[in-house]
Amino acid sequence: MASQPDPHDPQSAEARWRTLVEQIPAITYISDFDVRGTLRWVSPQIEQLLGYSPENFVTEQDLWHRLVHPDDLERLREEEERRFNAAEDFDIEYRMIARDGRIICVREQDCIVRDAAGTPLLTQGVLLDVTAQRVTEDALREERDRARRFLDVAGTIVVLVDAEERIALINRAACELLGYAEGELLGRNAFDTLTPQAAREDARAAHRRIMRDGTEPSSGAEYAVLTRDGRARTMLWRNTLLRGEDGKPTGLLSSGLDVTERLEAEQQVVYLAYHDSLTGLPNRALLAEHLDLALARARRSSASVALLYLDLDDFKLVNDSLGHAAGDELLCQIAMRLQDRRRATDLLARQGGDEFLVLLSDLETDPVATARVAADGMLEALSRPFTISGAEFNVGASIGIGLFPRDAADAEQLLRHADAAMYQAKAQGRNAISLYSGEGHQSRDRLSLSSRLRKAVAREELVLHWQPIVDPRDGRLSKIEALVRWEDPRRGLVPPDEFVPFAEETGLIDAIGEWVVGALCRQRVAWRAEGLDPEVTFNVSPRELRRPLFAEHLRARLDEHGLDPGRVIVEVTESAAMGEQGSAEPVLAELAAAGFKVAIDDFGAGYSSLSRLRDLPVQVLKIDRSFLREVPARPEATAVVTAILELAGALGMETVAEGVETAEQRAFLIERGCPLAQGFLLGRPMPARDLEPMLRRAVVAR
Repeated sequence: MASQPDPHDPQSAEARWRTLVEQIPAITYISDFDVRGTLRWVSPQIEQLLGYSPENFVTEQDLWHRLVHPDDLERLREEEERRFNAAEDFDIEYRMIARDGRIICVREQDCIVRDAAGTPLLTQGVLLDVTAQRVTEDALREERDRARRFLDVAGTIVVLVDAEERIALINRAACELLGYAEGELLGRNAFDTLTPQAAREDARAAHRRIMRDGTEPSSGAEYAVLTRDGRARTMLWRNTLLRGEDGKPTGLLSSGLDVTERLEAEQQVVYLAYHDSLTGLPNRALLAEHLDLALARARRSSASVALLYLDLDDFKLVNDSLGHAAGDELLCQIAMRLQDRRRATDLLARQGGDEFLVLLSDLETDPVATARVAADGMLEALSRPFTISGAEFNVGASIGIGLFPRDAADAEQLLRHADAAMYQAKAQGRNAISLYSGEGHQSRDRLSLSSRLRKAVAREELVLHWQPIVDPRDGRLSKIEALVRWEDPRRGLVPPDEFVPFAEETGLIDAIGEWVVGALCRQRVAWRAEGLDPEVTFNVSPRELRRPLFAEHLRARLDEHGLDPGRVIVEVTESAAMGEQGSAEPVLAELAAAGFKVAIDDFGAGYSSLSRLRDLPVQVLKIDRSFLREVPARPEATAVVTAILELAGALGMETVAEGVETAEQRAFLIERGCPLAQGFLLGRPMPARDLEPMLRRAVVAR
């Protein structure tokens, strides 16, 4: 029978101890307690971990430190020295490099073995491989960091509110928007902190309902959050319900896009669409909507509606003497006074310029008296002087009143009749009130047109359009004709045949002619700065030709701008050039002497004397469009146009055919050798900016 080992035998005890430590999944060691930590023994597991035998570590005392990752070595040495000096146990994590190059994360722990007197003798330690654990932790940490970075750089704010209404997560964008540090918000009640008071209980109730029922939250709603300083920001929200492993709701993850500025911009656009930017009053568009509604109510209830059309008297004096800034200030003061005098149910709007409209709705008893009282109040409000830039001004007003249904059947007619009544008030001596009477409206309409046309010149409502004059064969640009248009704020672009005859009849053509020459000069200067120098032609009325020293005045206007009159053609109608026993001939001669070219417009319509035509200083004949309209269908028209072309050629004059609108007319002119033509087929009148590409092509072609 084999003998049992003696438990008191030291060699047997050591063998049992070695067997034990060599079986545990860790490396053990024994070292002297000295500053170098001299190794005495290392368990065999170290070879499996690092690829070196225990004997290598005992015989090469620096091997351990040689295998420590360079980035961790200094930290390890500092900790060893600190532990030795303090005679404390040791616990540290660091990295080591195995023989095959693998990087291994280890945790080293040891304790001091002391003698009976407590003096340190040696240390006993354990080295654990924690690589797998650290890789997992690092991956999780990296994933968390990545998620956090994503949340922090996201363009939206992100807030996680748990089931107890606490803020469990919030990203940097949210903190910056709201004015908080992250630590100040985490754990706080989301609704008490971030929701405006008026919406707080509804928001809290909705959150509790979602947490209780597990219903999916809605997205795309806009509601506000409060910043730290109490301002509200409107957010567009998307919400996601979070659930635990048991499927129960755990919180609500919300991402919000700040749309405050966008909504404010949209509101501003809507406001400006319906309000005057200077005075803040409703504009005509808003008044038109209210007027339509007021008329609809009046039709249902048999009530009346009054429209007051107010035009300021002598307002131009302020602009002329103090400038437009002072005029704007005066308009704002006037708007405030008129606002103070209107009833709460009335609508005061600025029509434009120095005109205002007042809408009185739902008038059930004596609408005439009610409208007159309102108009009297407006005049009284303006009776006190206004102080602008230290100067006092008295500004009156002329007010016209139109009534529905007495004076008009619809909104457009009511506005037109109130306007006519206003001009009748001006005719009565200004600072007056006039009701639309329904009589003599044609004369009032003419008075209205006269006044509006005068204002059009003063307010720079006139514009020049330019029509190309081209070679009909290839469309090559030769000249351009300046044509005046009226940008009426009410009607839009008004063609000249609707206002030029009236202007000639009333004498307004002189002011319009002056404006045309000035605008023509300014445009030619602008073109010259861009290397463009087209030959331009413009119309002169018979009334202008009768002005003393007309040619001299016209030449002086061009000289002011440094322009060559030889590049300007003055168009005179056939009747003006060859009528009245030759009264225009001296003026035409003066124009030619001043360097201008002269064109006879509408030639052929007056059946002129050919002998007189031969003696006039005329370089261009423009064939009346009435002849071309019937070409080539009517032989008579064809014969007249052919004769004019031959006549012009014989007299050495250039011919322009006006009114070319069809390909057949163009082909006829080409066949007859007409050098120049103009009309809608070849180019419509257009603003200067639209004509410039054609001008540049003409420069290149030359």
